[in-house]
Amino acid sequence: MFDRTQRYLFEDFIRDSQAAGTAEVLFAHLKRCVGQYGYDRLIFSVAYDPSLPADHHRPNIFNLYPEDWQKTYLEKGYARLDPVLHAAVTHSSAFTWANLEATSSYSPAQSRLMNEAIDAGLNSGIGVPMRALRAIGGLGLASTLAHDSAEAHLGLINALCTQFYLSYRRLHAPPPPAVLLSAKEREVLTWVAAGKTDDEVGAILGISRNTVDTHMRHIFRKLDATNRVTAVVTGLTHGHISP
Repeated sequence: MFDRTQRYLFEDFIRDSQAAGTAEVLFAHLKRCVGQYGYDRLIFSVAYDPSLPADHHRPNIFNLYPEDWQKTYLEKGYARLDPVLHAAVTHSSAFTWANLEATSSYSPAQSRLMNEAIDAGLNSGIGVPMRALRAIGGLGLASTLAHDSAEAHLGLINALCTQFYLSYRRLHAPPPPAVLLSAKEREVLTWVAAGKTDDEVGAILGISRNTVDTHMRHIFRKLDATNRVTAVVTGLTHGHISP
């Protein structure tokens, strides 16, 4: 899992996240990886994701923010003011809290909120929304100790959190519906895989070229393919046809 310098590498996290059997194990891998870059305060929330069951649409699925801050945040209703939370709805990739402040017009109340967060031990913050995956939510990261490396590690943190989210989906999203090709569609795709043209397939199967074309359009739709090569590869990969 570790290289010679005992660093937990990005490729290690990819492998471990794909193998994780529970969300808790998955989150532990993320915590270990981002901890190398000074981020020991993490929070993971999902407001909405059509690929996840409704009971996963909730805040604080995992939350390592200071307990005193969490209590203050709830008591003062800071969710309605939080500029990081609002930015998660509009941004499609990771952003630093510092850059967000520099490019936004905070109200006095929002400025006080962010200063209180720093006083509570949330420094060098990063927000990682998941809008690119058609989800509203994501991860927040901060450090107990202030450092100036947030911008330098922004791309890596974004990639790590995206992989975490994809793996979380793998664990909790319902399985996709089974794709079923008809017997005739499998025949058509088998001959296409053998390199036959639509005219040749039609002659072999005793059907018109237009009928072959209709079958191919159905195959493309069912296999989410955009061309014959993709359809054949997908058909082979998922056992719809044999090599």
